[in-house]
Amino acid sequence: MSARRAVTGAAAVLALAMTPALISAPASAASASCGSGYAFLDSYPIKGLNTSRTGGYVSLYYNSSTGKNCAIAKPIASWSGLVNHLDVQLSTYSYPGFVDDGLDANYHQWAGPIYIPARGECVDVGGYFDYGGERFAGHGYQVHCG
Repeated sequence: MSARRAVTGAAAVLALAMTPALISAPASAASASCGSGYAFLDSYPIKGLNTSRTGGYVSLYYNSSTGKNCAIAKPIASWSGLVNHLDVQLSTYSYPGFVDDGLDANYHQWAGPIYIPARGECVDVGGYFDYGGERFAGHGYQVHCG
């Protein structure tokens, strides 16, 4: 057997051995996360403006090393992929304007993560989407100061 054929055969065996791992990776492997170093602070319900039913949550995280806040908005699990115009926003008093993800997009599963420097400041966080002909919104105003 030539060396070339042995290497090709070994590569084929390796590729086949790895195939189950690639196929069985869960769909949740591609999910929203702020990354390492971010601790969960709080979540705020995203409620229907007409019905007040809770359709999702906007979650706030903080990294004490960087002084940044992070936010992610998600609908409830049974609505994931079914909502439209999913959006998340963060702002502070000193930040010019706000940080946004989704305002000019049409996300259906989550919006974010977004980041804003907020060491020593309060943050405003919001999450929004449309579902079943209704607008949903959730906010935390001037929260987690410091």
